[in-house]
Amino acid sequence: MAKGKAKRVLLGIQGLIGHKTAPDWSFIYRASSVRDPKWNVGDIVELPDGREFHYAKSSGECASGQAAEYVATGAIPYTLLSVGAAIDDRQLSFVASTHDALAKDELRGGYCLTWPSAKTDQFRGIIGNDVSAEDAAITVYLDGPLTIAVTTSTPGECYNNPFLSLRTGSSANLAKAGVPATYISGSGIYFWVQTGGFGWLAPQSDVITNKIGAYYRHDGSIQADQAFSGLVAGEDTTQYAGNRVIGNYAGNGPLFLLK
Repeated sequence: MAKGKAKRVLLGIQGLIGHKTAPDWSFIYRASSVRDPKWNVGDIVELPDGREFHYAKSSGECASGQAAEYVATGAIPYTLLSVGAAIDDRQLSFVASTHDALAKDELRGGYCLTWPSAKTDQFRGIIGNDVSAEDAAITVYLDGPLTIAVTTSTPGECYNNPFLSLRTGSSANLAKAGVPATYISGSGIYFWVQTGGFGWLAPQSDVITNKIGAYYRHDGSIQADQAFSGLVAGEDTTQYAGNRVIGNYAGNGPLFLLK
């Protein structure tokens, strides 16, 4: 993938839309083991009704009625820079440290953080990286310039693109990304995950009329109360998911608004 920033596309927002002029967003409901060349992982599409989707890649099965969880870990652990960088520079080089082998631009869509001194943290997006063997030194390219110079005494770390590794929720310790637009059978599949707007999530029995807000559970379903009587230790993520709009667990729905 060439270096560049993530893409955000707003479909059909200009004026009135008729049947002949409505944009086609059927691609959102398709999945493939081959990346669509029009999109990079992390790109965003927003539909006219406010539904928002991120392009993602699976690391396991993804149920379409439950939130998928982020599985990606830190790409470059807390370590020192191998070369200093001046104000307005847009690349950072890290000394050899423990990490997986990295293909060219594999970290695109991830994030980088440096600490030149107290109160001067610098957080930037990653738009590309050089090839690096396992545990070797590596150079990353940033989406914005440094505003404070860094030296070989400056520590930093890098994070993978969060949407590069999603799977059906199974852990209360992992944050949830959103709801897959279609069922994903296994790992290595590119697909779209809904991260905002109206949708549906498997509800627990406490999602009823007099409870509106809801939280994710370990498996990507939702519960309205963190003290839900059906909750088993280790199943409450404490992550707010959004709110019920129409219906409830017992009746029609619920239509849910992802936040």
